[in-house]
Amino acid sequence: MNRINLTLLLGVVALLAACSSRPSPIIEERKVLTQREIDERIGGDYVRVVQSGDTLYSIAFEAGLDVQKIAVWNGIKDTSKIIAGQTIRLTEPSAFQSVSPQVTKKNVARPSRSKSVGDTKALSRVSKEKKPVSKAPSLPSRSASKVGQANRMVSKNLEWAWPIRGSIVATFNPKARKKGLDIQGQLGQLVKASSAGEIVYAGDSLKGYGNLIIIKHSDEFLSAYANNATIKVREGQFVVQGQAIATLGTDSTGGAVAHFQIRRHGNPVDPSSYLP
Repeated sequence: MNRINLTLLLGVVALLAACSSRPSPIIEERKVLTQREIDERIGGDYVRVVQSGDTLYSIAFEAGLDVQKIAVWNGIKDTSKIIAGQTIRLTEPSAFQSVSPQVTKKNVARPSRSKSVGDTKALSRVSKEKKPVSKAPSLPSRSASKVGQANRMVSKNLEWAWPIRGSIVATFNPKARKKGLDIQGQLGQLVKASSAGEIVYAGDSLKGYGNLIIIKHSDEFLSAYANNATIKVREGQFVVQGQAIATLGTDSTGGAVAHFQIRRHGNPVDPSSYLP
């Protein structure tokens, strides 16, 4: 063996010795995240980015959720304060412990104290008139069902009235995606508050509803009025039963049809079970 081959052999032996002295690398198994864990990192299964004109109530209405739950899930103490660009989660966080939301808005609707046009007259007018306002004459006459009686007992602290005079052209049918009543009226006809409460949304940002008004009556109940031509109230305003809140416009087919909903804890319920 010549000198060159001997030198190469010694070099290889030295290299092998050096490698054998190094510690073996520690291989860690990568943690595979569950879909729930991935969702949690981005804020839940569903999130909603607040757009200009949104309110927490309109977001809850669109999602079919209770606004109080959304407020708690997102740590929102004042349901009237959200800003454009804010991300709102629409699912309950994992390991969530339910607590009562400490929101700053009043839980019970109170009479209006605003001095906007028509408020003073509406207050005096409704205080004198104790009859239900704007009954729908086409409502089929029938004895009250057990469901209707139960619903009225639940909402016994609220008085409901028909929002508009007219003929019922579509009834409540969740299976057919009918979440309320469609009432045929006349273009420009006054639409009135079904019960006293606070205007928590007035706008047109919810697709399929046109100019929409949502009234909060209590922590349980909301009412909604869609397909309006003009809106006569503003967000944050308190209204009384029978007060004009809008004028009737048209629906997607061009007909003068008012769409009216009542929701309990965010879920649509049959308005005919509550209306007189």
